[in-house]
Amino acid sequence: MAAGTELFARHGFHGVGMRAIADAVGIRGSSLYHHFPSKLDLLYAIAVESTKDFIDAQLPRVVGVTDHTEALRDLLYAHVIYFHKHRLEEVVGLRELQELRVNAPERPADVQAIRRAYQEAVERLIADGIEEGTFDYDDPHLAALAILGLVNSVNDWFRPNRSLSIEQVARKYAYLSVDRIVGARHVGTYGSSSSTIA
Repeated sequence: MAAGTELFARHGFHGVGMRAIADAVGIRGSSLYHHFPSKLDLLYAIAVESTKDFIDAQLPRVVGVTDHTEALRDLLYAHVIYFHKHRLEEVVGLRELQELRVNAPERPADVQAIRRAYQEAVERLIADGIEEGTFDYDDPHLAALAILGLVNSVNDWFRPNRSLSIEQVARKYAYLSVDRIVGARHVGTYGSSSSTIA
């Protein structure tokens, strides 16, 4: 799966054959079919595993929350960092999902259901913050969509060796999302004048 992820990310789904994947891991092409009956099966496995791994890492951050502002900032910071560290998996899971939609339409629904659980968790966190008066916004669903669209876009443009590190970008995006989009009523560490990224 690791070899398939790297090859799909670099060359695209159609640019990689099962033989190339088998060669990359040092096995015969016929042996690879014992693990995955087709290239689509391998793509599906990559999409599901990478999505589940992300959700498993993130969802515990919204359990037992007492400070919704800091919890949402921390969640979004971790989101950006995780996507950057696992950018090959994300490239494959997002870009190549269209192949599954065309050739195995029932399978993208499985992946989307897993992702929806995360979106709903973010939305609930925002809704709870609105209810307790922490956030000044009236539509948690729209806010969640806007924020996730923002943080999911970082890998599209971020490159190392620019003026900001990925950690600084993650903090700035967390600040923008929580203090600007949902209107947190108090400014925390990411937005304070003493912050290294303010």
